[in-house]
Amino acid sequence: MIDAASAERGSPKFIAPFNDNLKLGHQNDIPQPMNGKDTDSHIPADLQTEYRTLFAACQDHAAFFARDHTELGQRLHAAHIAWQDFIVLANRLVLQIEAFAHEYDFDEQTPGNGYRSFIYVTNACITHGVGICQQLMATRSAMFFRKKFYMKEVEACSQLLSSLCTCMQYLLILRQWSASTGDLFACGNHTAEQLFELGDTINQYCFYGRCLGFQYGDSIRGVLRFLGISMASYSESYYSQEGDGAIVKTTRSLWTSGKYLMNPELRARRIVNISQNAKIDFCKSFWFLAESEMMHKLPSIVGSSIKVNRLIELPAEPLKLPRRKDFKPLETPGNDVNQNQGDDDFVEIPVPTAHLGPGLPVSVRLLSAKRRSGMLGEGRYRGWQKPTPPSPSILFHCHGGGFVAQSSKSHELYLRDWAVALDCPILSVDYSLAPEAPFPRALQEVYYAYCWLLNNTELLGTTAERIVCAGDSAGANLSIGVALKCIEQGVRVPDGLFLAYCPTLVSFVPSPARLLCLMDPLLPFGFMMRCLRAYAAPAQETLQENAKHVEDAAQIRNAPKSNVGSLNSSRRTSMARSPLTLLEANTEQDDESSDTFASASASYHSQTVERTELPNSEGDNSSCVSFEDDSQPIVHYPIEISADPPKDTASAAYIDNFLDKYLIDTATIEVTEETAAEATQVQANGHAKISPDDDILVETGRDLVAIDTLQGRLQEAVNNITNTLNRCTQSYAIHGSNVMGQQDVRNMDALIARSPSEEFAFDVPRDPFLSPYWASDEWLSQLPETKILTLNMDPCLDDCVMFAKKLKRLGRQIDLEILEGLPHGFLNFTMLSNEAMEGSKKCIRSLQTLLQVNPKLKTNDKESSLDDEESSSPSASLAAS
Repeated sequence: MIDAASAERGSPKFIAPFNDNLKLGHQNDIPQPMNGKDTDSHIPADLQTEYRTLFAACQDHAAFFARDHTELGQRLHAAHIAWQDFIVLANRLVLQIEAFAHEYDFDEQTPGNGYRSFIYVTNACITHGVGICQQLMATRSAMFFRKKFYMKEVEACSQLLSSLCTCMQYLLILRQWSASTGDLFACGNHTAEQLFELGDTINQYCFYGRCLGFQYGDSIRGVLRFLGISMASYSESYYSQEGDGAIVKTTRSLWTSGKYLMNPELRARRIVNISQNAKIDFCKSFWFLAESEMMHKLPSIVGSSIKVNRLIELPAEPLKLPRRKDFKPLETPGNDVNQNQGDDDFVEIPVPTAHLGPGLPVSVRLLSAKRRSGMLGEGRYRGWQKPTPPSPSILFHCHGGGFVAQSSKSHELYLRDWAVALDCPILSVDYSLAPEAPFPRALQEVYYAYCWLLNNTELLGTTAERIVCAGDSAGANLSIGVALKCIEQGVRVPDGLFLAYCPTLVSFVPSPARLLCLMDPLLPFGFMMRCLRAYAAPAQETLQENAKHVEDAAQIRNAPKSNVGSLNSSRRTSMARSPLTLLEANTEQDDESSDTFASASASYHSQTVERTELPNSEGDNSSCVSFEDDSQPIVHYPIEISADPPKDTASAAYIDNFLDKYLIDTATIEVTEETAAEATQVQANGHAKISPDDDILVETGRDLVAIDTLQGRLQEAVNNITNTLNRCTQSYAIHGSNVMGQQDVRNMDALIARSPSEEFAFDVPRDPFLSPYWASDEWLSQLPETKILTLNMDPCLDDCVMFAKKLKRLGRQIDLEILEGLPHGFLNFTMLSNEAMEGSKKCIRSLQTLLQVNPKLKTNDKESSLDDEESSSPSASLAAS
């Protein structure tokens, strides 16, 4: 259906292909809704086996409930009649898409693209419907038949199939747009906004209600439903009033968790409206639940045991690296590759400066299953504790999180498994996150950390004969960006790339797989749009705030020493005078020291190391560091507290006048009928006067008298309990972003249909470091061996397929693997799902190939028998060597 507005925007040349496409979606005369009589006698001949089974079951149930004249019975009858129509329509759309879906595969051995994904999802919906019908058949004649429950289940399945049919009609439009090129991305001037405006609005609520996770495996489905309930419940606390205390928020979370568990329809409305209306702050806050204290301790309890797990802060100072011998700079206008380089044999690597300015350290985490010789912070060992020799390889890792959330700590669970299986160190980067640090800040920090790795391989326990860059989701995008940066500037290129469900085109070019985010439980459409917008197209307010921050920092750096000294003195004074500031600082230090290790060595000393634990050396103290000398003395500035603070005469007179006029004497608070005469006598003696201006006192007295009675006390108790329950169970409206000068405050539980086209109101720069798919063939032809692992129901599937096709066309060594039945971000659920664990093992096998290491055999390692405890110490702040 095309509305008037979209018709006016579209030219006749643009609308004509769409009219032709509508004929594709409605050819062969889709049958009209059937009545009960036709249902019993007609089954379309072209139905596939599973579709025929479901259609026959719907016929039988429609005939059975036609005799039930109750409201629920008639709704069941009508739902089965409508369901049959959607089965016929879905079957024909699937057959049409199957006819050309193979044209978009990577190769014959790797079938997979967005078109095939929707066929898979639709078939999964049919299978789910068959299961519902079988349960209904087994229980519909029982004495305690749950008619209302099955009525809702059947209606939900029918609506689900209807929404999938709408999505597949969008696919036919995309097919027409790209039929001439064979690309999964729509070519020409076609945009996602135009796509959504041409068709009907998709009902997203059916994807997040009773049918949530229907397309995934059994073990992962439970995890996704738990996350859906958690998201809806967390939003209640997030959008609650600021005055609510911790007890009220906790009670509300517990109450709403049960509410959303028992009422899937309410949960669906909440999740969809969150994804449509919530700002990026909510996304970050919810995903950062994985960074809580309890979640930080979980990997060390249930994960694989490793010996090294240290957080290292790299100082922000320029680096110098040898240039590749085969480097040929591109001769393009404005090319600044050779700028800031000392000579032709070396490349100077500047510190990250974008948005946040220079001077901020870059945090990395070092993980290793073994303590290796020369590794940072290990010091010297006794003769019988000889460390393992350096590893010939190392894995450079970038975590995912949509560029806005998570860290190396939240990905530590599967990184532990990788460290043990690969038997090599892993260096994971904690880059700055959007929206505070949009593109290209994260890429600059990751590239800087990679260059620091090249300069300090011996400190990481490796000879770096092979370096592989790996990442998932946003981290995979950054890994490609690092490789392209190395190609551009002549730095050593990684020996391999491993990319898991990677977005290679950070733009809103429509593709079939990207429509999957309309039903993705972990990456809803609204969340994905806001994450990409925060990273690639930040708001003007963010840019202005970052510019002001950089300017202030520059003024501090360029200020005269005397001014800086006075500033530091003032700062120390303010900190000493603020117990809260000291408490927060100590808390942060204690939290950081619980899971990190401060590094120090004889050749690499830190000026800010505190509470560092090093292995003891008998008779050799050369590797020890005196922390007494490095520590700064604590200066206490006394605070003078006067017993007689100065008074403001005018303020004191105003307060005294107020108290004389309105204060009730404490002796008259407990007013009863027996003391009424005494109160009257007090009034007659002139101690209190009641005037028209003092009505508030009269009303207060009446309330106190009423409360003292039994009935008044009961009423007051009931009112207090009611108010408390209302506060604990109330749902609050979401405060969205400003649109057209008005603030969006719609209730999140309201059932409001909204077109996804409203999310595309911004532009994304066409930058190859942001979208590697746009990189030139000259750069892409220099990429190392690449292995891509993606998922058949991942919104980034088409990105991976198209990027792999491009590398294959350029003659690069590329391997694409597509897994089934797993969601985007499955690596974070390896301990909760067997399917996710199997997916992680496939990642390990690909990494072993890239690193050229043999699969790790189960042996009784001597080092493991000597020391099974994982090393953990305070964080290290490295100084320049």
